[in-house]
Amino acid sequence: MLVDVPIDAACTREEIFGPVVTVETFSAEDEAVLRANNVPLGLSASVWTSDARRSHDVAARLDAGTVWVNSHLVLANEVPWGGFKGSGYGRDLSIYALDDYSRTKHVMHYHGR
Repeated sequence: MLVDVPIDAACTREEIFGPVVTVETFSAEDEAVLRANNVPLGLSASVWTSDARRSHDVAARLDAGTVWVNSHLVLANEVPWGGFKGSGYGRDLSIYALDDYSRTKHVMHYHGR
C-alpha cells in the first residue's frame, strides 16, 4: 500500500502487476475523476460509496474498461473484461471475446439492371 501518493507519481501512471494499491487524497469528486482519468492506462477502477446515484455517475465518468462498485476484481463469464487506452485491446470473457475471431463483411447487390 502506497499512501499520500502525489499527482503524476510513476506508480499511478504505470501498470504494476502485483498486490499494490495507491492511496490518493482529493478534495472533490471532480478532482478524483480527473486524477483517475489523467493516466495513459484504463484497465479497471473501483468506486466505493453508499450513494447509489453517485456510484452510477462516477462510474460513467471513469475512463476504464471495468468499473466495480463497492468491490474489486469480481469477474463473471457473462460480462466483458478488458481495458481502455493503453491497457489492452479487445475483450476477454462474454460474447464480445468472439469479435477477435471473426470478421464481418457487407455485400450489397444491386438488382436494378
